[in-house]
Amino acid sequence: MRDDHSKEGYFAELRRRAEDLMLRLPPERDVSKLTAESLRTIVHELQVHQTELEIQNEELRRTQLELTEARDRYADLYDFAPVGYFTLDPNGLIVEVNLNGAHMVKRERRSLVGKPFVVLVSPQDRDRFYLHLRAVFLTKERQACEIELAAQQGEPIVVRMETLAQGQNGAAALCRAAVSDITQAKRAQAEVLTQERILSSMMEGVCVCDEARRITFVNQAFEHMVGYLSDELLGRDLATLEHCVPEEEGRTLRQEFDQALANGYWRGELLCLRKDGAPFDAMVRVNVLNLSRKKSLVVVWEDITALKQAERALRDSEHRFRIIFESATDLIYIKDRSLRYTHVNPAFARLFDRPVETIVGLTFEKLFGKEGAAYETDVDSRVLQGQTIEEEITRPIDAASRKFHEVKVPLRNELEEIIGLCGIARDITERGERSARPGREPDHSRSKVMQETLRVARRAAQRDSIVLLRGETGCGKDYLARYIHDHSGRAGGPYFSINCGALPPELAESELFGHERGAFTGAHARKRGLLELAEGGTLLLNEIGELPLALQAKLLTFLDTRNFTRVGGEKQISVNARIMAATNRNLEAEVEAGRFRQDLFYRLNVMVIEIPPLRERLEDIPTLVEEITSRLTTELDLAHRPKIGDAMLRSFTQYQWPGNIRELRNAVERAIILGEAPKSDATPPTPGQAEEHYSLTVEFSPGRTLHDLTGEVERALTVEALRRCDGNKKQAARLLGISRDSLYRYLRQFGIESESSTD
Repeated sequence: MRDDHSKEGYFAELRRRAEDLMLRLPPERDVSKLTAESLRTIVHELQVHQTELEIQNEELRRTQLELTEARDRYADLYDFAPVGYFTLDPNGLIVEVNLNGAHMVKRERRSLVGKPFVVLVSPQDRDRFYLHLRAVFLTKERQACEIELAAQQGEPIVVRMETLAQGQNGAAALCRAAVSDITQAKRAQAEVLTQERILSSMMEGVCVCDEARRITFVNQAFEHMVGYLSDELLGRDLATLEHCVPEEEGRTLRQEFDQALANGYWRGELLCLRKDGAPFDAMVRVNVLNLSRKKSLVVVWEDITALKQAERALRDSEHRFRIIFESATDLIYIKDRSLRYTHVNPAFARLFDRPVETIVGLTFEKLFGKEGAAYETDVDSRVLQGQTIEEEITRPIDAASRKFHEVKVPLRNELEEIIGLCGIARDITERGERSARPGREPDHSRSKVMQETLRVARRAAQRDSIVLLRGETGCGKDYLARYIHDHSGRAGGPYFSINCGALPPELAESELFGHERGAFTGAHARKRGLLELAEGGTLLLNEIGELPLALQAKLLTFLDTRNFTRVGGEKQISVNARIMAATNRNLEAEVEAGRFRQDLFYRLNVMVIEIPPLRERLEDIPTLVEEITSRLTTELDLAHRPKIGDAMLRSFTQYQWPGNIRELRNAVERAIILGEAPKSDATPPTPGQAEEHYSLTVEFSPGRTLHDLTGEVERALTVEALRRCDGNKKQAARLLGISRDSLYRYLRQFGIESESSTD
């Protein structure tokens, strides 16, 4: 097939020859002059030219058919090419787009023509597109960039755009852009990068080897673990590294890897050496992967040096704990959340003369009996809520009662969840017996008024209600409170008494509720208050009327909720202790004067026991003198118990005793000290005979309250006592029947200063 230039030349030649032929033809009128030979020649040439023209027309027709077929094939290739083709003008308008390009952005082909290509670009990449388009038309060279296209539906796609300018005579009027979707490739690349980052950030060392055990990859953790750089490791046979030595003798690392290749997996512990020679323990896991018909070894190394050391330390600690647990003389036990014994030490088992295994699984009720089981369950429940409880408690053991000092703490697992409790108990029965109070119980009172008081006290002992003891100073309120405790269900628990009037106001809260470390200056350690110490027992708040108002509010809260917080603390503490209160004041008058909280008075005024003064039960003096003499014999460390004569007893029963039992005790002690011998029957002077009479007149004028009058009397009596005792405060306090702390408080309250005063 001739090309276009040869065709044009051929047709020009035919045209020229035809014109020559026509010129040689004579005019029509001269045709008759032509010879036959000339006509034949002309006709022959015309036939030749006609044949050539027909051949040429056939070739032209075939050429046009081939061009049509080629254009159709080009259109198919253009439309269904694996990339999108966009033809753009210098302003970025779409001149033409193939079907794949329209399908890529999920738009109709005809809707794209004439629109700016930039509307297809995500906003964050539009500046990059304009720079790319400008570079194409300026440089006339192929340019490439990666941008994100915002599809009309679905997620955006990432494409690679390769653009080339097109034009004539060097003027670029259009450009053709080939756009390839590389979204999946980008995602795969991102996943690979993510996996590489994960491997690099893993705490475990990771190395990958080929089937010949040559290292092809290591992460930073492995480099740090063995002390080698990646350049020193890549390409080396892992089995030949001298720093890896199997823990089992007779096995080499090569053999272990061969076993992994055969079985597909191997796991074991290795004792390794770093590059600097330092040993470390490692847990090694080898997995075999089949990739592209080739096997690869993925080896994960975990440094377990600290774990091995911890295991050894744990074994040593368990061994020491077992020795302490089994050899301790204190009773040690552990209970689960069902309050069943799970561990007891031999000392605990010896207490019951039973094997350890017969105790494990039992509850308190099964082991000790029903007595005290309800209280034990209450205490254990509070421990399981996170509280630590320390108490003194009496347990029934083989028909006998034994007293224990016991501490219970919650047991927690690694998640700080309470899974049980641990208790440590010490038998203090003998210590309790040695510290028991001498003398007899006051049940032997001869006076009817005291017998009635004791009857009410025994009834109060059967319940845990609050008891308020009221009576004059020195009439035995503390003694009766102890009597109620000893006859109650809390007799096995501790008994504490606190004199609220003798406590400095700044320390009263700490003494009663305890404090945390650092709560105030001097609080170097945590201190448990009397409320906590009285767990399971009784606390007597003596002289409750002297309690500061601020502390009265906190005490009221405790009485209502049985919860409190230590000074400087935040954690709520629950205590199961019985509260009794005692006072010699008229609390109703104190409430009216604003010195005592009304709500606290109502809370304490549950069961009131009035204790009669000694002058109303003089028939009890012989019994009281006998008990006081027994106590003084122990306190004064006398070889023999003194004997009080009948004459003295008669004189005692004839005295009114304004100081009550405290004054009686002082008189007996004075009689023993002044007696000629411990066994003397000499009758010492009675209190009424020994002291001179004293009287005081108090003016009750309008405007003066009861508090003013009693204050005047208290001040006058304090001054008189100091005068009679020549300023000796100890003797003056004894004469008044009060403690020295109370005397000092009166001295400060009334501003009494005596230069001759002595302690």
